Amino acid sequence: MTKFQGRLWAAAIDHSPLNVVAWHGNYVPYKYDLANFNCINTVSFDHPDPSIYTVLTSPSEVPGTANVDFAIFPPRWMVAEHTFRPPWFHRNFMNEFMGLIHGEYDAKAEGFVPGGSSLHNCMAGHGPDAETFEKASKAELKPVYVGDTMAFMLRLASCASLQSLRWRLRSLIISTSKFGRDCGRSSKGLAVSSTFVIPSGARDPYSPEMCAGSRGPSLRSG
Repeated sequence: MTKFQGRLWAAAIDHSPLNVVAWHGNYVPYKYDLANFNCINTVSFDHPDPSIYTVLTSPSEVPGTANVDFAIFPPRWMVAEHTFRPPWFHRNFMNEFMGLIHGEYDAKAEGFVPGGSSLHNCMAGHGPDAETFEKASKAELKPVYVGDTMAFMLRLASCASLQSLRWRLRSLIISTSKFGRDCGRSSKGLAVSSTFVIPSGARDPYSPEMCAGSRGPSLRSG
C-alpha cells in the first residue's frame, strides 16, 4: 500500500520479482570488487542520469526498463561547466534506496554517514541538503576529484515501493518535531520542505487487519 497524489493505492501479487530459487547454465554467484568499476561522466555540461553508474541490472519485460538496477558512486572527476554538479531537486518514476559504504556523498555534506541509508519512493521529491546547495551554487567550476567515497543505490521498479517497518515508524514519530525544526533552520530561505509527517491513527500496512480480505492481484484506490 502506498500514497500517491493524495490517494491510497494497494496491489497484491503472489510472487516477488526478487525471488531466486537457483541459477541456470553459466549463471553463478560471484564477488566483484567495486573499486574496479570504470565509471563515466559528462565532459561538457549538465548532470547525467545516475543510470550511467549501473553495475548490474535486472531487465523487466518492458523494453528499456528494469526490475532492479544496482548502481555505485565511486571516486571520479567532476568537470562539467555551466552546471549545478550535485543532483538537483527531482522526483523519479523508480524507487531509490541509497547507502554510503565509506567516505562522504557529494550531495549530502552533513548527516549521511557510512552505514547510513535513504529511501525515496516513486515520485517522492528529494535533493541535496542546504549546505551542499549553497556550496555548489557558488563554487568555481574547475575540475574536482571526488575521492575517498563509495555510495550505492538500488533503483526498483515503481510497482515495488519499499515500506518502513513498524519500529521505524515509531522512531519517526519521536523524531519528527526535532527533524522539522532542524530542516527549518538549515533551509536558509530555500523553497524546499523536507519534513516527515506521520498521520494520527496511522496503521502498519502489513498488519493482519490491513491485509485481511485480499483476493489476489488487484489495483484499487481509496
